[in-house]
Amino acid sequence: MASLSACVTDVGSHREENAAFRQSETELAARREQSAIKCATSDDCAQVWARARIFVQRHSPTPIDRATDETIETRMPHEFGLAYFWAVRQMAADGTTTIRLKGLCRGMYSTDNGPGWLYARCAEQLLQGQLEFVREVGGVR
Repeated sequence: MASLSACVTDVGSHREENAAFRQSETELAARREQSAIKCATSDDCAQVWARARIFVQRHSPTPIDRATDETIETRMPHEFGLAYFWAVRQMAADGTTTIRLKGLCRGMYSTDNGPGWLYARCAEQLLQGQLEFVREVGGVR
């Protein structure tokens, strides 16, 4: 009977962990969308893109590896648990441009795409990075 009770408790605990993971993933996606910076003119976009480059450079533990008109990328760090960031710029059919910050962290996800052993630490760094991106990069919204 004790063994059955332990199994039920373990299943309930696993469900709670999965629910917390899904909630955190939803929050990360929402924050990423809320921190997207829209610009309408090429001058505004050039300024925002330049500030995005500086942000990525200052907030990633590795240097910028590739920078084009559409992306600013850094390399994945060797260390686990450190967030690294990249920026993407997409133009819409109406002529407006959206600049987004994206990020990841080694150890954030497990091999089955569930939460990795450093998920909570990494998610917090990414959420904080999104807030700082809006504050530091700003732009015409």
